[in-house]
Amino acid sequence: MGIGEPSTNDLRLVLLEMKRQPVVVDTELGPANPVEPDETSRAFELTWWRYVAYSIRNESFYQPEEGQALPEGLSGTREASAYLAYVSTTTFASDDYPGPLTHWFVNAEWHCIDVVSDNAPEVRELDPEEVSVLIEARQSPPVFAASPRKVH
Repeated sequence: MGIGEPSTNDLRLVLLEMKRQPVVVDTELGPANPVEPDETSRAFELTWWRYVAYSIRNESFYQPEEGQALPEGLSGTREASAYLAYVSTTTFASDDYPGPLTHWFVNAEWHCIDVVSDNAPEVRELDPEEVSVLIEARQSPPVFAASPRKVH
């Protein structure tokens, strides 16, 4: 669960959909709704069968790049980014080899995940039985949680 390499230089990421719960709890920042999975939650497996680089940041330290708008959704691609420039500077990967590079990002409940690869991830929606296993195992991190919107 979470993130791992199913084989050398391949990357697998599992995302579990979270839902805002109706209960309100008091926090240091004021009232908030917990975000938890439920029986209607979906989960997705993203597999890059070859990557150049990937990184994970604590979402608490996220900072948008200068001159770049906040992402519209929880995931997407960028053709130009500071991370892509870093990878291009610190590796010999290029558009010539292994091929045109793309920066994929996934912003989850607690993590910001960045992947640079010349190929798109294979995406598979997990079946309900697999989702149930993820929800039951949630007490054993790391499952990266994605919620439709962050609620503090």
